Amino acid sequence: MLRNALIAATLALIPAAASAADSWTTAGVNFRSGPSAYYPVIATLPHCAAITTYEWQDGWVRAEWQGGYGWLSGRYVSDSNAHCSYGGGYGHQPAPAPSYPRY
Repeated sequence: MLRNALIAATLALIPAAASAADSWTTAGVNFRSGPSAYYPVIATLPHCAAITTYEWQDGWVRAEWQGGYGWLSGRYVSDSNAHCSYGGGYGHQPAPAPSYPRY
């Protein structure tokens, strides 16, 4: 009985950040092999890239993007894609150029 209580208490202490969450980048950002700017860049993620985040460590986020895993600065991660719904985001068509009458 005491053993089960200890196990339950230990599991309750595991941070929720270890679970996967859908997120989006808020700008173009370097995708690195480790949680610091000292690690090599393995890719550059575009603005509004859909990622799955797994854990946070000192302001860095371990994430999956297009089947690959890496780290990016948490400053460029949002749990909402609302910033992607208007022009200029990755995968969006630019607004058409205005047309003016010819004289």
